[in-house]
Amino acid sequence: MWIRALRLTDFRNYERLELELEEGLNFFAGGNGSGKTSILEAVSYLAVARSLRGASDAEVVRGGSPGFGVGGDIVADGTVRSSTLRFAKGGKKEVTLDGEKQTLLSDLVGVLRVAWFCPEDTWLTKGGPAERRKLLDMTLCQLDPSYLDALSNYRRTLRQRNEALLSWTPDEESEALVDVWSERLLDYGSRVTVGRMRLLPRLAEAVAGFHENISGSDALGLRYRSTTTGVTGSGDDPRTENEVRSSFRDSLERVAADERRRGFTLVGPHRDDLEVRLGDRALRTFGSQGQHRTAAIALKLGEAAVLDSDGRGVVVLLDDIMSELDDQRAASLLELVGDLGQALMTSTKGAPALAAGRRSRSFVVEAGEVKRQ
Repeated sequence: MWIRALRLTDFRNYERLELELEEGLNFFAGGNGSGKTSILEAVSYLAVARSLRGASDAEVVRGGSPGFGVGGDIVADGTVRSSTLRFAKGGKKEVTLDGEKQTLLSDLVGVLRVAWFCPEDTWLTKGGPAERRKLLDMTLCQLDPSYLDALSNYRRTLRQRNEALLSWTPDEESEALVDVWSERLLDYGSRVTVGRMRLLPRLAEAVAGFHENISGSDALGLRYRSTTTGVTGSGDDPRTENEVRSSFRDSLERVAADERRRGFTLVGPHRDDLEVRLGDRALRTFGSQGQHRTAAIALKLGEAAVLDSDGRGVVVLLDDIMSELDDQRAASLLELVGDLGQALMTSTKGAPALAAGRRSRSFVVEAGEVKRQ
């Protein structure tokens, strides 16, 4: 899987841009604010219909324009698919695949799979659980449309249940409303939890291998800490959906009084954590900056490897990540990324040295203009 052509219209500082990309490494060099990262951000729209930088759709519209468009030709399984996403201010996003308008934005997800690397990834190991849950969810959503459906419905149901709890009063009507949303929360939440726990053994194995390759030492491990099943483990203790649902129900009953007093849902996959451990200790509590950086890169490489586990490929997006690494680790990362598939890489410096035989293409970016070197 790789992007053969990328097209932008009124996206960030690009009025119009058309790029022909290499199947291997595509390197974009330019100063800060030149528009390098915007190219990677546009690719994220083709993969998951939103910005992986966390920007709103309106924020990426070029100043003075009514909307933006992102399009690409994606090569996968021996065929080429044309994918386009358009957004108009005040309206909704629209997606077309091979010229046909799609009913749902989620129809786009999975056509292109991406893994995004950036210097802020150290928050995966240093920060709170939200970023680590996001890693699991982004991986699973790109692999399994049914997981995306379960996660989207879980989030909607969680909002409704929280509203019911916030307005709860001690009467039958209020309790019945909370119960309705609780049943739906159990349905979708058990599917989300089981999906994450089944992913964990594959992800943990890949992450451990990459970490050893990059660091040369220290065992990096992953453990899933569930607020609903009471399980803290590596995921190799499989639970059925019914078993998880039963544990989830017990957990909701246990915190029922507290939830009604506080006005929000206290347990569920939205409160779970992926614990990253170096040796026998949680890395978040003691690791050095270098250890966090290496662990974060291993996590993202593991994500990319899992996305490519069926052999369909993955596009790796590296946003100025080399500036954070010494020469040896930078070279090691490039080799590992090169083995995964196509990569788009940005830097304020010159193109890196690549091993003989690696296919690459270099571009210079300046003020919304991209020129091939």
